[in-house]
Amino acid sequence: MPSVLDSRCILVIGATSGIGRSLAKSIYLLPTKSTVIVAGRRQDRLDELVTWSKQQGGDSTLETLQLDVSVDAQTLVDIIDKCLQKYPEVRGTIFMASFADV
Repeated sequence: MPSVLDSRCILVIGATSGIGRSLAKSIYLLPTKSTVIVAGRRQDRLDELVTWSKQQGGDSTLETLQLDVSVDAQTLVDIIDKCLQKYPEVRGTIFMASFADV
């Protein structure tokens, strides 16, 4: 069974807070030097992750994708399609996003 260690490029959806953020950071710090694409609603939190990754001084790559999973289905499909066109090497996706009805 493949593991996160086998993936050279991983998309983490819902990575701007909580478990998703911690998981994205942990994957970034793995010795496998994977590209981690962090996706989430809040651009300011995505920017914080980029700053954090630069402070680590490692060889891994951290990319961001602003994404709100509460959009309509077609918009979500279009965003993910664009992501996969830009990063065709994605081999794993972790979906940590949550939805709160407010």
